[in-house]
Amino acid sequence: MRMHASSSGYKGILIDEEGIRHGILVDGKFEESRTEYDEYVFTPTFFNAHTHLGDAIGKDPPFKDLKSLVAPGGYKFKVLSSYSVEELRNAVIHEIKIAKASGTSAFLDFRESGIEGLRVTQGIEGVITLGRPNSVEDAEKIDCMGFGMSSTRDHEFELLCEIRKIAKKRRLIFAIHAGEMDCGDVEKALELKPDLLVHMNSCPELLKGFIDLGIPIVSCIRSNAFFGLLNSKAYGILSEYEKWLLGTDNAMLFNPSMLEEMHFASIVVRRDLEVFKACVRGFRLFDVPRGYVVFHREGNLRNSRNLVSSIVRRASLMDIEYIQQVTEKFIY
Repeated sequence: MRMHASSSGYKGILIDEEGIRHGILVDGKFEESRTEYDEYVFTPTFFNAHTHLGDAIGKDPPFKDLKSLVAPGGYKFKVLSSYSVEELRNAVIHEIKIAKASGTSAFLDFRESGIEGLRVTQGIEGVITLGRPNSVEDAEKIDCMGFGMSSTRDHEFELLCEIRKIAKKRRLIFAIHAGEMDCGDVEKALELKPDLLVHMNSCPELLKGFIDLGIPIVSCIRSNAFFGLLNSKAYGILSEYEKWLLGTDNAMLFNPSMLEEMHFASIVVRRDLEVFKACVRGFRLFDVPRGYVVFHREGNLRNSRNLVSSIVRRASLMDIEYIQQVTEKFIY
């Protein structure tokens, strides 16, 4: 991959939420053209709508059920507790470097461990940090883009209601997990009317309540597969939703590259354009600047009959000619 731009720009095809257009990418801007170019293929950089980046300190754990591996007090938290904030932060920086090399430029990260946990990601370019306050007092003073809460099973519901009120008052994002293992935590999550919902793979019958409210919903399909919780019915419903997003979840399971997540999601969902949109629409929904990925056509995209499908199913690091990084630096 060449990380320097051509002085005359790249001529090719842009694929984004608006469709497919021909033009020239130069100095970080796309100029549409009536002339049809096909030398390169451009896409926006990718938006990872759900991560736990600090988990990268303990990559590739043994196969365990969801509760044993990532629930409070489980394997994950025992691993994390044995490392310093600085060690966790270094692991995050390393993991982001890997993901950015394959085109992912933004990471919506859920931080555990209260105010102290924010130190793991705060100030790292590209990371949108959602903290997890342990009390009303924490929620009043915590300095981040919002709150990323676990299942309603894992918190006192009265505390969640207070944190939700504080999020509204402070105009912060309120996000929560629900419907990952079963439907038991879904109705209370809906009662909170979150700004972002993660999972719902195990409860497709209750998706309509969130969709009717226009709440963005994130699927983490490789993670669901790891825990034996894949549900094609849920993904089928969500793939038709204009606020569906994809994320990679725990960094101990998979690296936070959306290019890799797309490959797996394509096989399960079987709707390539919708999978692609779910990996780029986060920039618009969360008002975050994006860059561009320039793919050459000498490798996996050669002989493609459907460029969207070829990017979603098979494009790899070897196909990336250049990454136009975000021109407007953002640190949250």
